[in-house]
Order: sequence, then C-alpha cells, then structure tokens
Amino acid sequence: MAFRRFFFLFLLIQATFGFAQVVEWGNPQKIKQKNIYSQIVGEASHGIYVLRCKSQDFSRDVLLEKYKLNLNLEASVPAPISINGNIERALLINNDLYFFISAKNTVTGNIDILAQKIDPSLKPAGLPNVIASFPASQFIEKRKFQIKTSADKKRVLIMFLSKGDQSGESRLNLFAYDESVQQTFGKQFLLNEKPDDIFLTNFEIDNKGNAFVLIDFPAKNPNAQTDNRDFFLYSYYPQDDKMLAYQLANEKVFVEELAMVVNNFNQTVTVTGLYSGENGNMVNGYFLERFSISKKSTEEKFAATLDASMLTHITGGKIEKRNPDLKNYFIRKLIARSDGGVIVVAEKYTRTEQRYSYYMNNMPQEGVRISYNYDDVAILSINKDGSIQFGDLIRKRQSSVGDGGYISGIACLPTQDFIYVLYNSELDKDGNIMSHFVNYMGKSDEKIAVKSSSFSVSLIPSDLKQTGANTFLGSTIRDKQYTLIRLTF
Repeated sequence: MAFRRFFFLFLLIQATFGFAQVVEWGNPQKIKQKNIYSQIVGEASHGIYVLRCKSQDFSRDVLLEKYKLNLNLEASVPAPISINGNIERALLINNDLYFFISAKNTVTGNIDILAQKIDPSLKPAGLPNVIASFPASQFIEKRKFQIKTSADKKRVLIMFLSKGDQSGESRLNLFAYDESVQQTFGKQFLLNEKPDDIFLTNFEIDNKGNAFVLIDFPAKNPNAQTDNRDFFLYSYYPQDDKMLAYQLANEKVFVEELAMVVNNFNQTVTVTGLYSGENGNMVNGYFLERFSISKKSTEEKFAATLDASMLTHITGGKIEKRNPDLKNYFIRKLIARSDGGVIVVAEKYTRTEQRYSYYMNNMPQEGVRISYNYDDVAILSINKDGSIQFGDLIRKRQSSVGDGGYISGIACLPTQDFIYVLYNSELDKDGNIMSHFVNYMGKSDEKIAVKSSSFSVSLIPSDLKQTGANTFLGSTIRDKQYTLIRLTF
C-alpha cells in the first residue's frame, strides 16, 4: 500500500512538473507596415537576433534587430548588406551571425552566393565572401536557394535546382560549409527531368557533413491506378564522394504526404509518410523507412494501414460521424526518437476560395475571398519496427480570411520528457495561447500557457525557435504590438 501511495504521488509530481513553466516578455514594439513579418534567427551568447520585413520572403528591405538576453530591444538597423542582391537566409553558425546573399556578378556573368558575417554591433565584419558561383544561364529565377545548418549549428548546406545543358535536364546542387563557412564540398548532380517536373520536399545535413534530399519525379511507369510520382531519398556521403538513391514507398500506393528527420544520436535518417490505397479515396495508411548512415543501407521498410479505431482516435471521426481518414493532414513536425522510432505531428489544413461580386463607381467587379482553415492535429508515435505505440488528438478549429493564416497553425516543441504543441484559441476573440503536451508514453494533457486577461495576446506559430533543451523564443502580437516571449518548461 505504501508503494502504491508513493507511485501515485510520483505520477502527480510528474504531471505537475510537465507543465511547470516560466513566461518572460520583451518590451513591445510598434507594428509598422514596413516590418509586419518577423523571423527569429536565434539566440547567441551576446544577444538575440530577429529579422523584420513587409513581405514573408525576407529578401529585400529587411530590418535586423538585436535584443538583449532579457528580451529588451538593443538596436534596430537596416540589414547591413552592401551588395545589390537578394537575402536568401540569415543564420547563426557557431554563435556568429551570417547573411547569405545571391547576386549577379556583372563582371563574370555568374550568379554568386555570398556570405556576410555580422559582428555583435550589427556592422559587417569584413567584406562579403563569394562561397559559390555558377553560370547565370543555369539560374531558375522561381527556384529559391535553400539554406540550413546541421543540428549542432556547425555545418551549413545550400541546396538548389538549376538548368541542365539540355531542355529535358536539371542539376541538383549541393554546397556544404564548416563552422567558419569554408567549403567542404560543392557538387552538381545531373537529373534527367525538366525543372518543372521535380519537387524537392526537404533536405538535411547531419553533424558529420553528410547531405540528404527528399525528391520526387514523374513516374517512369505511370498507371491510372497507382501514384504518378516516384519518390526518392538522395544521400550524399562526401567522405566517399558517393551519391546513393533509395526509392521510397511502392508502386501500389498514392503518397499524400511525407517528411524526413536525421537522428544524429544513432546515425540514421528516417522518412515517414501518409498514403492512400490504389483508389485514392481514403488516406488511411502510413509508411516508415529508416536508413543507416554508417552502413549506407536500409534498416527498416514498413507500410501498413491504420486500423479504424486508431484513425477514429487521432482524427475524432466518431464525434463528427464520418469515415475517419487523414485527408488534408500535413506533417508539421517529425521527431526522431532515440530508439529509432519517430513521432509524427500532422495538422489538418484546407484553403478555400470564394468569389463575390461588388460595384465600384457603378461598375460590376469580382473579388476573391480566401479562407484559411487550420483544424485538428493528429499525433502518432511509431516504434522503430513500424508498429504504432500510441496516438493522440488535439481538437481545434482556426479559421481566418485574407491574412495567410498568420496567427493560425501550431508550433511543436520537443523536450526531453514532453512534446508541447502550442496554438492560439478563439482567433476571433481575445483567446489564450494553449499548450497541449504529451509524454513519450502517450499520456497527454492541455493547459493555458499564456492567458489573455489584462491584455490580449496571440502567438505567431511559424516564428518560434527552440534555444535550449526546455526553452523557446517566440514572437507574439500583444495588445497590437510586436513582443518577444520566452517560455521555459
């Protein structure tokens, strides 16, 4: 009996600790039309860096702000870039801030990618350095340069698609750099497909410098009863100068959604996706494929349909009296488990257009009203052998018109003990910031993370950055002003 009392007390303490949190606020900043969008770059030992811009691509007319570690604004300046080009990305690399810029070189005629280091006083540290270059004739203007760091922030990978020599060819470009932004490799891989036919879903670089790309092409053997795309994981191993292509899923399913995660702990790459059967009517299947980086081989290849009870549980199908499935669910986060399994966080999203008529100066006009709907969230924990450990459901309804879903959606934050999913409740009112949290055994709960009482507050879910094992920086609109928030769980 004493043991049982101790056990229940322990569970109670764990549940309480699961939502112990500290909320810190920065000083509010006025929202101006020229800097309505924000992007948290990250936190370094000497401060926090944030970008502000009037457009979501953050390519031109960017404002760079530096905040003190107590979240108070220290300085705000136009991005200190001396080149007439596009800002592609700002990153913290080994505690230093870098801007990556693309520009046409008027002397060589090439497209250059340059790196500009910024010192803590928000001034350029030396001149911008050309780190990659290719002929302008290969440039595809509508294709952006994709740039990201490894998990330990000590490696950088640049990926982009360019034109091939022939009309039916393309090039996959991969450029990697160390913590000093010195190139470790630069490779072009010929693809026998037109650029418009190639989709790049995701790319990663691990802490050892290996590069991975999720890519799909038109099917080589298209069939009306099967998927018309072929999906691959491309893995480049610079130590052996070897590119390997692993085909994903199979020809009998329609891949509706997929995601990739690198596990630096056990040196694997896992690809997980959702699929429908041959008729494509119900999205009720999932697959997991795991690849060993060290052995350069497949460790696990699993696919199955979810049973009806699990589908009902993670989608709330029985409550809505419909046949449950995962149609219109998009994977927002794929979390690697230390044992080789993964946790999938998928959100239901739809975008609808409604045309309407009106008169201006007695002349009939037609307009389009776009509605953004972010609804339920399904959480699925998959064991390393592909079997399901548990499922969880977050019931929510978020709908807005004409704002791009700016304060809709979720932010997913994995810690050592819990996975936290944050979102705004009641968008049309002064709602709260909610936190749904689940531990790694499937026990879940939901609390108010930040209550709108003496002030109104909305989290910007797309602009949340994990800065520590249990600490997150976020952007909020608090009483109609931009305000940083730090949450420590």
